Amino acid sequence: MTRTHPLLLALLLVVSCNPTITHSAEDHSVASGMDALKERSTYAKLDQPAVEALARAAKAHWPQELSGFTYRRVERFSAGGVSHWMSIWLHGKTGLEFVLLPGGRFQMGSPKGEANRREDELRHWVTLDPFLIARTECTQDAWARVAGAADLNSGSFDGSPQLPVAGIGPVDVELWCREALLTFPTEAQWEYMCRGGTTSAWAMGAEKSDLVRFGNLGSAECSKEWTEMAGITEPWSDGYGNHTAEVGRFACNSFGLFDVHGNLNEWCRDYYFGYEVAVEKGTGVRPGNSGERLARGGNFGGDASAARSAKRLTCGSGIAPGGGGNHGFGFRPSLDLPLCAAMASRRRVVEIDPRIWCFSLTACVREPDHRAETWPVTAVPTRDPLRSTRRRDRRGLQIDSDKPFSALAGPLS
Repeated sequence: MTRTHPLLLALLLVVSCNPTITHSAEDHSVASGMDALKERSTYAKLDQPAVEALARAAKAHWPQELSGFTYRRVERFSAGGVSHWMSIWLHGKTGLEFVLLPGGRFQMGSPKGEANRREDELRHWVTLDPFLIARTECTQDAWARVAGAADLNSGSFDGSPQLPVAGIGPVDVELWCREALLTFPTEAQWEYMCRGGTTSAWAMGAEKSDLVRFGNLGSAECSKEWTEMAGITEPWSDGYGNHTAEVGRFACNSFGLFDVHGNLNEWCRDYYFGYEVAVEKGTGVRPGNSGERLARGGNFGGDASAARSAKRLTCGSGIAPGGGGNHGFGFRPSLDLPLCAAMASRRRVVEIDPRIWCFSLTACVREPDHRAETWPVTAVPTRDPLRSTRRRDRRGLQIDSDKPFSALAGPLS
């Protein structure tokens, strides 16, 4: 059998991925219906029927990404003077409810006059694509559904299955998310979803006493050792003392998300960097490895200042499974939904061997038999056609680059 020269096949792949060729009228119709998801301020003006129609359009626009989700309903949520109609989706594998967040441009960080502001909260603009985010922190029940298949601890947690899973590190979260075909938010995505369109210190406004309705923080029921320490408790009673609460027990923000303040510090996907390091448009990730992981949101053992929307918490390295976590840390699953034309086009499957071809690809290879799950990708030529590519799956996790796999071809970026 005659083998096609690699460079010729690469050229054919580029031609076959031209969006002007692969896009149909139906693709353009769906894409135009997605415009409201490009900017939150535009999305906020939609009424219930419009958001219901948008949910149907999203299912057509991201058929593979949303294949594990079932659209359930639309609800309206208000907090901090901001309101949205939100579509709610059930994730079959974990049993968690998600909301589809619009993308848009927002100011990350805190204003200079905000109380307890730190120097690393410099305000700057970030532009995000839409994404799905769990309405609650990952519960013990959701963790147990997936953890066994990911070789993680799945059965030694105490209390209600609706308590948030705690005592896990960022690498544990990465492994769990890979198995669940999910990810968890970047720091920019986290602050965006927490704020829900607000610019105040907290998602419900600037008055911290309102947090008694919105978050499980350190409170008057905590032990004397805690209440006598500065920066640990507030004077109100929330009913939980120095313990986590079942998810969803407090009021939600304007996106319909619970416990964005308190209960558990939530791990972020990227590493801690100063805000002088630019983010990538789309996910808002700050690329690289600083050696410092970070978390957001505050927990049941901290005061209101530790739960501010802009507050950053550095947490060491957490470089191995079982490392980097304690009982004040959990996470909130998410799923990136890029708003590029490639995601809406119909593509054919192309066999690519990363030992030969000169592309940086996004894909998901399932261990241990290395059979490929087919996910939308963007092919980007590299300078050296014989160099092995470093591949990361769509959740940002690195995969071995020495095994052939199938990938869905998308247009060049």
